[in-house]
Amino acid sequence: MLRNKIQLFKLFGFSVSIDASWVVILFLVVWSLAKGLFPTYYPDLSDLTYWLMGLAGAVGLFASIIIHEFSHSMVARRHGLAIRGITLFIFGGVAEMAEEPKSPKTEFFMAIAGPIASLILSLLFGALYLIAALLEWPVPATGILGYLSGINMLLVVFNMVPAFPTDGGRILRSTLWWLKGDIYWATRLASRISLLFAMVIIFIGFIGLIGGNFIGGLWWILIGSFLFNAAGASYQHLLTERSFRGKTVRYFMNPEPVTVPPQITLEEFVETYLYHYHYKMFPVVESGRLEGIITVSDLKKVPREQWRALSVAGLIQPVTQENSIDPETPVKEALNRMSVSGISRLLVIEHGRMAGIVTLKDLLEFLALKMELET
Repeated sequence: MLRNKIQLFKLFGFSVSIDASWVVILFLVVWSLAKGLFPTYYPDLSDLTYWLMGLAGAVGLFASIIIHEFSHSMVARRHGLAIRGITLFIFGGVAEMAEEPKSPKTEFFMAIAGPIASLILSLLFGALYLIAALLEWPVPATGILGYLSGINMLLVVFNMVPAFPTDGGRILRSTLWWLKGDIYWATRLASRISLLFAMVIIFIGFIGLIGGNFIGGLWWILIGSFLFNAAGASYQHLLTERSFRGKTVRYFMNPEPVTVPPQITLEEFVETYLYHYHYKMFPVVESGRLEGIITVSDLKKVPREQWRALSVAGLIQPVTQENSIDPETPVKEALNRMSVSGISRLLVIEHGRMAGIVTLKDLLEFLALKMELET
């Protein structure tokens, strides 16, 4: 999640980005406001006015979510918890934590900060709405203020639902964690409760669809599906951290990887190495010296009829920080790098020489076996 994101700006040291899915939510919000909510509550306005109101309401929601997530981030920073940045995506926003909270107290205060911020915004916009109504401001302005008050209150209610990893779910986990002193037990139980809530939300969505409320029903189904997937993923993420804690790349690397000589033709490379081992990247070695790497993506750029005439040496790519890693690097960091770059095989370089290769496949197989034995 959240790999395809675009950074918008930085504020108070936090980078704010949008995920590609935000384009979807922006359109859906503007459309549902312009064609549904505003015409229902404020009839007899022009279509252009409704669309402008919808756009303004979406921008206000955008700003409200940023303030909500900034509240999490500021409290996290105060408690010594690193935040990579804030990303807006299809179901709202997330403050990306570099690690799990170190205590239930830290998680509780960080989780409650967002709903408190949204509650303050709801009361503020509600007060402005009453003032606008008393002073008889233009209907579009009054309508937008009323919507922003209501949507922020809805953010409070939604985020306080005890469905991990929402704020309410994190508050629930912090309470369970405090009661028993075991974050893994607390996360497992909070995730199971979240699955129950997610199924209830999906059921409500289907009832809405059957009852003719297409937009509302669709939203409930999407939100419930997101919570259902996120609940399980959160527990798996914590188990992954525990499984690889204290382990470095050296523990999992293959110290004798398959290497390719630079002088063979591309056709020989394909038949002898690629089709036999099925790897997408091979180190190129000559006389014990690492020359670089060759990848399937580079091979695909060469027309097939030229494979017999060209050698591997012509496609060698240099060893860089993106495709290599130090053997003492924690496995968690290696996984993060693979996730961000999309590279599943990394050269392990020690003192300028190749010490081996670490692969995503090997790490995942270890994780699957460990979970099968211990959970």
